[in-house]
Amino acid sequence: MTRIYERQTDAVFAAALTGNPEFARSFLNAVDGRPELQVTNVKVQTPHRAEGHRGTIDLEVTRADGSILLIENKIDAGYSVTRTGDPQPDRYRASVAALRHRGNRAASVLLAPEVYLLGTRHRAAFDHHVSYEVLRDSLRDADLLLVEAAILQAATPYDPIPNLSSAAFFADYQTFAQEFFPDLVIKRNPNGNGVRPTGSRTIYFDVPRTLRTWPRLPRPKMSLQCRDSAAPSASVKIMLGDWAMQAKKFNIPVSLEAIGGYARPAGRSLGLVIDTPQLDTQMPLEAQVAEVEEGLEAARRLAGWWNRYGDGLDLN
Repeated sequence: MTRIYERQTDAVFAAALTGNPEFARSFLNAVDGRPELQVTNVKVQTPHRAEGHRGTIDLEVTRADGSILLIENKIDAGYSVTRTGDPQPDRYRASVAALRHRGNRAASVLLAPEVYLLGTRHRAAFDHHVSYEVLRDSLRDADLLLVEAAILQAATPYDPIPNLSSAAFFADYQTFAQEFFPDLVIKRNPNGNGVRPTGSRTIYFDVPRTLRTWPRLPRPKMSLQCRDSAAPSASVKIMLGDWAMQAKKFNIPVSLEAIGGYARPAGRSLGLVIDTPQLDTQMPLEAQVAEVEEGLEAARRLAGWWNRYGDGLDLN
């Protein structure tokens, strides 16, 4: 079964809340039994509100009476913890409190398959709980198939099979980057105890600590592929979500070409790309230091370019 990611169901739910009245009514009825308070706005991946709390809110819904719902969407993943030890459920609770302190009516919602809602230890941290199953009947075609696959996935959660060679490579890569490229901050391993499965081939950068955010552009993501089966070459990319269609009309800046960069679709995102040497995660890093260094140099050039020139992107 192809793995379903929360960002995929985020996109389905965000579109349905504004474009599918039946879905919106089902969701609002499941939240607090007030479907007459229509959805007026939906935002994806907004920052948490409370001072000192990092991370983002999956979906932020505003209703006709001005009330705000902060939605955490889960399929089968655990709750994230920031580098400062700030757990995800606590961030939602703090954001709700901050909004209420400012005079806003606000509540948090945990949106997940029923099996997840029944099994999570953090259910009480959220004001409301809505299952995928309750919303399923209001979806159609590809959206319905995706949500049904997510429900099935939640019942058979992903459990990465440890691969010692992969774990050693990624640990050594992070150590190498910290020592020689400290301006490129790599996200920590999402799996416990340093586990890396055989299929793990992507290095993700900590965007808030590596890239600037520009007000008129989507919040970027940045990653380096050790090997990319969907492209001719491995690469490092900055991705702008839901902008894949912009790739055809994107005017590539001279400054991006000057550092070896180009643009192409990356899934549903617009990718700003520099090709990099392929890396073998089953070989020791010491055997491919030159290739690792070349890839990180490309990542540093791309991050530096974004931080200097990103706000001037011409997408017209």
